[in-house]
Amino acid sequence: MIKGVVQAAMAASVMFVSPTYADDAPSTWSKAVVYLPNSSEATTVDRIPTDRKLPAVIYMHGCGGLHGAESGDNHPWAKYLAAQGLLVVMPDSMARSDRKPSCDPATNRGNLFPPVYGMRLAEIKYAAEQIRAQPWFNGKLLLMGHSEGGMAAARTALPDFAGIIVSGWTCTNAKFKTFDGVFAPPETPVLAIQYSDDPWYPPGSVAQGNCEAKLAGRANSAAILLPGRGHGTYGNETARRAVTKFVGERIGL
Repeated sequence: MIKGVVQAAMAASVMFVSPTYADDAPSTWSKAVVYLPNSSEATTVDRIPTDRKLPAVIYMHGCGGLHGAESGDNHPWAKYLAAQGLLVVMPDSMARSDRKPSCDPATNRGNLFPPVYGMRLAEIKYAAEQIRAQPWFNGKLLLMGHSEGGMAAARTALPDFAGIIVSGWTCTNAKFKTFDGVFAPPETPVLAIQYSDDPWYPPGSVAQGNCEAKLAGRANSAAILLPGRGHGTYGNETARRAVTKFVGERIGL
């Protein structure tokens, strides 16, 4: 109970982008990890071939970074998406000069660096702009995020994503409306995946809940509530099947 109260208090603290932090989103793009379609070998944005047009997905990692201890999902999900025929770009938020640790995975404690929430939205915007300007891009762009990255994916109001996948986030905040819900345009399809018992959002926390109600009225959208306890979703076969179906419907692969 004490743990839940502490987490609730932390989550209820003021979340903002401090004007004292410069936006260093370009570094997250230049240091991004890339997986080419049907490849399990990582590469970089400057080595993407330009001899064919490709659909792409931006994958936003959790609070611990691309190799963060809060989830082993990042690279497995990226390789899985690449196997579906997508070019996967994973911006590296930890490459920022203005970034500080935003969570403690050992205690499932977040909100240690409130400016991060605005930073993650800026990273999505910058990556989307860069991808849409590339000669290899075919015009079809998806967004996926897990945990802190899933929160950013749910909160982006940017148009023209073929679909958004939210993993390991509840789409819920009982205190701050700017974190409560899915903010993409209503025509954007959304797939949300989380466990029914997620240790990052315990009973009594402001984030307790799930995304189903937030997707009401949104066409071609679904909320998958996985049974049991967990945070990372890649290891669940139901989650992987749902992502395969969603990607196929949105991209036509």
